[in-house]
Amino acid sequence: MKTDSFYADLSATKEFSEVADLSHYKPLPDDWSAVVSDVKNSTVAINKGEYKAVNITGVSVITSILNSLKPLSVPYIFGGDGCSLCVPDNVLNIVRDALVATKAMSKSQFDLELRIGIVPINVIRKAGYEILVGKHQVSEHYTQATFAGAGLEYAENLIKDDANNTEFRIESTKEIPADYSGLECRWENVPSQHGETISLIVKAKADNQEQEYRIYSEIINRISEIYGDESRSRPVYSEGLQTTFKGSLLKYEAKARTYGKNIYQTFLYKIKLRVQVLLGRFFMSYKIKTGDVDWGQYKKVTVNNADYRKFDGILRQVLSGNVEQRQTLNQYMLERYKKGECVYGIHVSDSALITCMINNRTDQHFHFIDGADGGYAMAATMLKKQLKD
Repeated sequence: MKTDSFYADLSATKEFSEVADLSHYKPLPDDWSAVVSDVKNSTVAINKGEYKAVNITGVSVITSILNSLKPLSVPYIFGGDGCSLCVPDNVLNIVRDALVATKAMSKSQFDLELRIGIVPINVIRKAGYEILVGKHQVSEHYTQATFAGAGLEYAENLIKDDANNTEFRIESTKEIPADYSGLECRWENVPSQHGETISLIVKAKADNQEQEYRIYSEIINRISEIYGDESRSRPVYSEGLQTTFKGSLLKYEAKARTYGKNIYQTFLYKIKLRVQVLLGRFFMSYKIKTGDVDWGQYKKVTVNNADYRKFDGILRQVLSGNVEQRQTLNQYMLERYKKGECVYGIHVSDSALITCMINNRTDQHFHFIDGADGGYAMAATMLKKQLKD
C-alpha cells in the first residue's frame, strides 16, 4: 500500500490543548523513517552570541529537505538547535543528500558541527518505542505537525550521543549543493509586550502513557490560565515586527543562501537582500498590493503562521509575559517536578527570534520562533540538569 500521502491525509486538531489527546494521532507507517539533526555544542556557540547561526542551521535542514521533496507533505518540528522530520523510505536518498549538504554548509559558513542521521521506524519499534503523528491547525494557512510516543526522542538520542557509534549517524562531509530558497532571517528580534519572553520545555514523567498525557494536559491548561489566551501570550505581534537593515543580522541568511557561490554571486545576493528588505518595509508601511500579495496584511499573516508552541512528545512553548507570571509558572512546575511528574527548563529573555521559510508571500510563509539569546537550547540545559539530578 502506498503511504506517501500518510501525513497529508491526517485530520488536524483545532485547539492546541488537543495535542495531549492520543486519539488524534496515528502510528508512523512501516516504510517511513525519522530524520534528525542537531547542532553539536550549541550552548557554546550561543554563549559566544551565535544563537542566530544555531537557529538558522536548524531551519536550513528543514528548508533543504522540504524543497527537495516538493510537493510531498511530511511532518517536521523545529527545536531551536536542531530539527526532526519523518519521511517515506522511497525518498531517503534525496533526504540524505540534503542532510549532507547542510552539514557541510553549517561547518563552512557558521563553523557549526551538525550531527545528522536517519533511523528507520522498524528499528525504533524493535527498541520498544513508537512514533505517533498528528496535526494541529495553527491558522487558516499553517498546519503544524505534532508527535507523541517516545520514538522520536529515542531516534534523537541515537544521533546526538557521540559515545554511541551508531550506523544511523551520517558522517559524510561531502560538499554538495542544496536548495535553501525561501530561507530568510530579516526581522529584528520582537520585544516582549509584557516585559519578558520565556522559552519553556517540559517533559512529563509517569508510569504509563495515559498518566503521562494527563500530566501534559494539566500543564498545558495551567500555562493557559497563568499566561492568558493567544492574544496576550503570543511572543510575536504585528506592532512588534520590524524588518532589519543591520548587516550583523542579515549576514546569517546571506551566508546560508550564498553557500557554494562565487564572490560575484555572493555580492549580488547581499545587494538583492537589502533591496528586498527596503521594498518590503515600504510596501508594508503603505499597505501596497503587488500581484497576489497584500503587504498591508503581511505582518498579520506572519503572526498567525508562527510556531511559538509545539509538541513532539515534549512540550515546547515561547511565551510573552511578566515577571509575576513566570514566577507563578515556575512555582507550579517546581511543585510537579518535586512530585516526580516532570522535568522542565525555562529560559528568560526580553524578546523573540524569528527565522522564516517562505513558499510564497501571499499566505504560504511560515515562521519558526525561539527566545532570544538561546531560548530553547538554554531551557534544554536546565531540563537536562534536572534529569541528571
